Amino acid sequence: MTKLVENDLEFDFSDAVSAIQFDDDATHGNSSMKRVDFIAEYEDYYRFIEVKDPDIDPAADHSIFISKLQSGNLVASLAGKYRDSLLFRVLSNKCNKDMHYVVLLSMATLDTPLLLNKQDQLFREIPLNHEEWALPSAKSCVILNLEQYKNQFGETSVRRLSESGA
Repeated sequence: MTKLVENDLEFDFSDAVSAIQFDDDATHGNSSMKRVDFIAEYEDYYRFIEVKDPDIDPAADHSIFISKLQSGNLVASLAGKYRDSLLFRVLSNKCNKDMHYVVLLSMATLDTPLLLNKQDQLFREIPLNHEEWALPSAKSCVILNLEQYKNQFGETSVRRLSESGA
């Protein structure tokens, strides 16, 4: 059973063939490439996962995060993380399956229309397709809040450690 942790969130990848903490200096050395937090391998695809967790401290002032999200700076950063991670995997010859990019924005106050709007922006920033490409850079790309993530990948796919007494 593979479980990986990003700050206060524990992810259960027991349904995956393998899963790694990709945002790891041991893997990348002193490279300045941006990278997603996790890459999980499944039978027919890879899932790249980036986690942003403002709710790690619910009492904190989230205005800087919201400002970065609304300005488009966060979306540009998320796109860069995917592109650099994809390039690293391509050059490592580890891209022989479809790619799916999942961004978890764990902030309860973010509403669905805002997430969908930012998801559309992320599509354009990556981009997913180009007329010159034989394959898409990703089969899918979604931005989900914690509830949506659990609905899509299972109630036990992620849990907040501080709420479970672990």
